Amino acid sequence: MKADRVPSGVPGLDELIGGGFPKGTVCLLSGGPGSGKTTFSLQFVCNGIKQHKEPGVYVTLSETPDDIRRNAASFGWDLKPLEGIKKLAIIDARPVRFFADKREGKIGEAETFSSWLWGIIRDNAIRVTAKRIVVDSLSVLSSQFPNEFIERQSVIELVQKLQTLPECTSFLLFEQIKMERTMEEFLTHGVIILHYVPVKNGMMRAIQVLKMRRTEHSENFHPFIIDAKGVTIKPKETSTFF
Repeated sequence: MKADRVPSGVPGLDELIGGGFPKGTVCLLSGGPGSGKTTFSLQFVCNGIKQHKEPGVYVTLSETPDDIRRNAASFGWDLKPLEGIKKLAIIDARPVRFFADKREGKIGEAETFSSWLWGIIRDNAIRVTAKRIVVDSLSVLSSQFPNEFIERQSVIELVQKLQTLPECTSFLLFEQIKMERTMEEFLTHGVIILHYVPVKNGMMRAIQVLKMRRTEHSENFHPFIIDAKGVTIKPKETSTFF
C-alpha cells in the first residue's frame, strides 16, 4: 500500500523522499549550530499552513515565542496572523517556565516535565487541529533527565505519543555537535541531517536523508542554500566534501 504523502514545503526536498513525508512520520532533524534547523522547520510549518492548509504547532524549549516570531519574520513569514486565526500555536515549553509554574502552584507537585510537555503539545494540537508539529529541541529535553536510561525512555515515550496523533507529521530538532550516530536516530522513523562544514573558500551546506521509513529516498549529500526566502535544496546536485 502506497503511503499518504505530506508535502514538505521546502523546495527540492520532496524529490529526495519520494514525493513527500509519509503521513504520520516522526522525524529527527539534526545538525550543528547555524546549520538551518530552525529555519527549515519554520518553513515546514509556515508553508504547510499557507500552501497545504495544514495547521501547525511549534514547541520551543530554548528560545522564547517572540524569538521564534522574529526568526520567522526575517524570512517574510508573519506568524501572528496565523496564530490569530488558530492555524498555528507557538508553545513556550522552556524548562524555566515549567519550574516557575511549579513553584507558583500552577502545576501539580507530581507533574513531571515530560508529562507537562506532552499535555501542552496534545492540547494545542487539538486546539488548532494540527497536521504538523515541531519540537525545538530534543537536546534541551534530554538535558532534563538524570541519566541516559530515563532520557531514552522519555524520548521513546514522546515519539510514541506523537504517533497517537495519526494526522500529524512531526519534526524533533536535535543539536548534533559530533559526526557520530546517536540514540535519537534509532528511535525515530526518519533522520535528516543538515551539514554546515568548512571548505576551501568558506562554508558549504548540504542535506542528507539518513533514513526514511516507508519510502525510497536519496542516499547522497545534496547542497542547499538559505536566502531571504528560506531553505532551497538542489536535488539534482550532489556534494562530495566528505
